[in-house]
Amino acid sequence: MSILKIRENFLSTIHDVNSIVDYDSKWKSVINNWLLDKTEFRLQCEKIDTEINCIEISKKEDKLNFNTSYLIGLDYLNDDLPFMVEPKFEDEKKEYSVDFYSILFKSLPYVKSNEDISDLYFVDFSKPPIEINQKEDFLTPILVIQFLTYLNKICHSGLQKGYYWIDENLDGKVKGKILIKDTIKQNHLNLKYTKTYCRYQEFGINTKENQFLKYTFQFCLNYLNQFKQLNIINDLESTVGFIKTSLEKVQCDSTFRKEIIVNNNPFFAMYKNALQIANLILKRSSFNITNTTSDKVKTYPYWINMSKLFEIHVLKLLRCAFKEGVYYQKKYSGRIPDIVLNDNKYKAIIDVKYKAYDNKSIEIEDVRQVAAYARMKSIFHDLELKKNEILDAIIVYPKVSSKNRTLNLEVLYSKKELEYHNIFQLDVELPTI
Repeated sequence: MSILKIRENFLSTIHDVNSIVDYDSKWKSVINNWLLDKTEFRLQCEKIDTEINCIEISKKEDKLNFNTSYLIGLDYLNDDLPFMVEPKFEDEKKEYSVDFYSILFKSLPYVKSNEDISDLYFVDFSKPPIEINQKEDFLTPILVIQFLTYLNKICHSGLQKGYYWIDENLDGKVKGKILIKDTIKQNHLNLKYTKTYCRYQEFGINTKENQFLKYTFQFCLNYLNQFKQLNIINDLESTVGFIKTSLEKVQCDSTFRKEIIVNNNPFFAMYKNALQIANLILKRSSFNITNTTSDKVKTYPYWINMSKLFEIHVLKLLRCAFKEGVYYQKKYSGRIPDIVLNDNKYKAIIDVKYKAYDNKSIEIEDVRQVAAYARMKSIFHDLELKKNEILDAIIVYPKVSSKNRTLNLEVLYSKKELEYHNIFQLDVELPTI
């Protein structure tokens, strides 16, 4: 099945439709025929953003216009016409491939367990899977990296213990409940009268949750072994080795064929995140952990939020520079600014925008948004600011050639003021391949 491929943030007013692969030879006529009885088509991913279109196609006479956003992924235009939005960032009239695997791996440890990044991606299991080349599968590496990050945190803090059932054929003794049917079938009919099948409980680490995590971990190992072109494989070696040692005593003889029920335990909050990701990983592979070797893979339609990815990249840079006082998506009177910095030496509102603002002026809507945050009474109260004080507002955006690889005080002080008092812009390096 052929797939229409288009880059993220494609705008017909700026980009040439002929840059779309096989546009003239194939897709122009296919799309025109498909839009025969309509003039436009819009597809949204409401689970990520209700205001942004994944793709928008319009037709005026014989001219087709394409527009995409900061969402990358795979989906259908109709039942037999799949399309893919590829990760490309344009800077100084050049296209770059964003190294989002590295961004995710290095940034996730700085996201706290109570901070919501559920809108980072969405997988639509209601639609049929689409066959693609494995190297074009952007979602599985993200799921694997996110799962390993959560599992690494779990192993460092200690595996959750609990009661679990054990079925065992005991010799010369009885423990727990006697399984009469199994005892007769396996022992008495075979003249083994001294043995008894019993079911009893034990307390330890061999819980269903830990076994499910180890089973998923085995899938991740198989996947990484087959997909060694990932740039972060070397960075993962120590993490994988530590997890493997930590899970060594967890027995995982069973094969899982369905999702595990995720229970919320406040003492082991990271388990909920890890088990939810594990369910996604195994469901996408039909619970077959050896299904990682084919050059072609079938994947359900999905969308990845590149804006959110850049947001947690900026969060990581701030939390590396400031050990405390970096509030991420904290709610103030119904409003949720991206990041609030509450340091003894500097306080500011930081709004993260995944836009190439180094090549154009800051949009007035973004200025208004950050200016409103910087004047909220609830934020002033939280930061212990007086009514007559002024709170800086900084719009942070990506730039491939930026020299700002950290966001310490020195870099924050180098920000550039806009045509509005105490509203600034600041570029940050965007890792690329």
